[in-house]
Amino acid sequence: MRLLVTGATGFLGWRAATRLAEHGHDVTAVARPGATPRAHSRDLEAVAMDAGDPAIHELIAGQDAVLHFAGVPDPARARTDPARAVRENAGTTLNLLDGCARHGAGLVYPSSIRAGVEPLPDAYAASKRLGEEVCRLHRADAAVVRMTSVFGPGQVAWEGATGAIAAFAGRALRGEPIVIPGDPRRTRDFLYVDDLLDGLERLVAERAWGELLLAAGGAATPLIDAAELVLAAVGSDVPLQLPGGQLPAGEGASYAADPSVRRLGLTARPLAEGVSDYVDWLARHPPPQGRPPA
Repeated sequence: MRLLVTGATGFLGWRAATRLAEHGHDVTAVARPGATPRAHSRDLEAVAMDAGDPAIHELIAGQDAVLHFAGVPDPARARTDPARAVRENAGTTLNLLDGCARHGAGLVYPSSIRAGVEPLPDAYAASKRLGEEVCRLHRADAAVVRMTSVFGPGQVAWEGATGAIAAFAGRALRGEPIVIPGDPRRTRDFLYVDDLLDGLERLVAERAWGELLLAAGGAATPLIDAAELVLAAVGSDVPLQLPGGQLPAGEGASYAADPSVRRLGLTARPLAEGVSDYVDWLARHPPPQGRPPA
């Protein structure tokens, strides 16, 4: 298949571009001009272009699908600048859908499990839900995939990546205490990134457009249990610190898979296996010398 991947220097975009190319697909990677350089993506050849620029329509010509991983990927940044989050998560999606309609390609829109919660818990969820609506109402072929907490290779906390397991692993590898503010037993459904991408690859091959799907690992895991799995994988005895306290809107809730939403076809590996695989990868990608971890 011929695939265009946006956000190709970020966690999901980089992993999608590299893994799908390894599977024999013709991948065009796209990254925003001036995107933050990351050590793991330095060898990736990417076209420098904003996903919101109509010029990207010419890159969509001849593609089977666009996997749209560009945007504001985390609640903290959306909370800081909600208007930018809407522009990046919904506005760029509209631009890509216009290009897909023009050239007969399909769009895979990775949304968030938070976008299915009502009332919407935070600005991030709102921006993702607006992107979903653009996909639903547009004439172009599209599939919306609400993702749970995806983790794995390419997610590097000291390069700005967010996510509980990434944060836990980064601190454990540096010999620092793992801190879980708020309720440490709030849950997340964790999904290993390669399992997600196998499902998305199948979705595009089957041209399952017009779907709202849920990509999930299938288990609601308390954060403190996930931290213990990370410690076991690292072989670390750093302490867990549980300071409690209030969290920003949306952060203190538990997010589990919604049984009413159809599942994306994938085989999720056990969480302990995924954590071990990720820690092995992360340990081989330490911070550059002289650069303090974030």
